Amino acid sequence: MEENKDYRAYRYGDKLTPGRDLEIKHSIRCENMDISALVKQDQETLQTMRRDSIDSEQKAFDIVVAAANQWEQQAAVTQAIDQALEYLRIPEVKHTANRWQGCQRDGGWDEISNRVYKMSSQIREVTKYNKETKEMEPVSWDVSWDLYVQSPKQRYKYGEKIAGQKDKHYKDKAAAEKYLEGRKKAYSHLFEEISPLVPEEYAHHFTVNGVLLPGYTIEGQEQEKKMAGHTTASISEGGISAPGKEEKPSVLGKLSAVKVQEKAGKEPKAANKRKEDMQI
Repeated sequence: MEENKDYRAYRYGDKLTPGRDLEIKHSIRCENMDISALVKQDQETLQTMRRDSIDSEQKAFDIVVAAANQWEQQAAVTQAIDQALEYLRIPEVKHTANRWQGCQRDGGWDEISNRVYKMSSQIREVTKYNKETKEMEPVSWDVSWDLYVQSPKQRYKYGEKIAGQKDKHYKDKAAAEKYLEGRKKAYSHLFEEISPLVPEEYAHHFTVNGVLLPGYTIEGQEQEKKMAGHTTASISEGGISAPGKEEKPSVLGKLSAVKVQEKAGKEPKAANKRKEDMQI
């Protein structure tokens, strides 16, 4: 509040948040103002004086609005710079370079990761007290595993979950280990490169303010880049060609292909065995 001999001006927290908000709200209260000269005028003169005063208020208001419009344009520049800084501040993801190793999760978890994917696994031994031996002895084994998108954005602790299993129960340790090895093999194709292609459905984990982070490529776009380069080369040589677009299989498609190959690999053995039996 600012005091004047004729009035009090109230300012309700004029505030500027760079690139975001501009707040200005003022009001005045006249107390004990000397209006002795005004009351000597007739109503028509006072009405004319009032219109002139309101016109002057409007001009001051228009100046404030024009300044606010100028602020909007400048705030947009500030916000764009902030978004670029946010992009540049995204840290490089930490990963195991496609090698299985122990991780910091409680309970003896192991993990493998690269710039796009992270897989964690655990075999937890369940024990029970044996009254005869007076010792804790293993009675079963629980298998848990998770497959996540390795998001470089810090607000995602693990990224988006793709698949997993929690506490799959086994009475036999060897069976538990066999199951887990099967899961690792099923997703091993995701851990062949340090920076594999990013499926389109997970692209938002690797873009900041609409821009793809450096070093990443979205599935399908690598073909567009190759075609663009090929077209440019063809034009420069005086010819134009349009090669067919080769579709890149999705993660689920790759997994299905692996299963088909495994099944196909088993069938010839059975067929050969039947052939040997017939020869005997």
